[in-house]
Amino acid sequence: ESPFAQPKNVFFGHLLTAVVGIFFLHFIPLPLFITIPLAVGFGVGLMILFNVTHPPAGGNPIIVIIGGVSVEYLLSPVISGSIIIIIFAVILNRLILKKKYPN
Repeated sequence: ESPFAQPKNVFFGHLLTAVVGIFFLHFIPLPLFITIPLAVGFGVGLMILFNVTHPPAGGNPIIVIIGGVSVEYLLSPVISGSIIIIIFAVILNRLILKKKYPN
């Protein structure tokens, strides 16, 4: 029921913050202790700006930067993982808990 757990927030929140992490990793030549908080802050700010806030997605830039991932990371696990989470949430809420999801 949380507005932060709606499908558009889950999908676009993770996608947006992963893109921010990849951007900072490849184009911002600063030390890690500066790059990581800037990327997280910028990602969270963009989620708020685009109204797709999903708090767990705030960790994506950290994972992207520390892991040194490539652009393929967006397809798997970010996009595919988000779709799996959304499908599971719909099944769990509608079929098992008998709740209306998404709102």
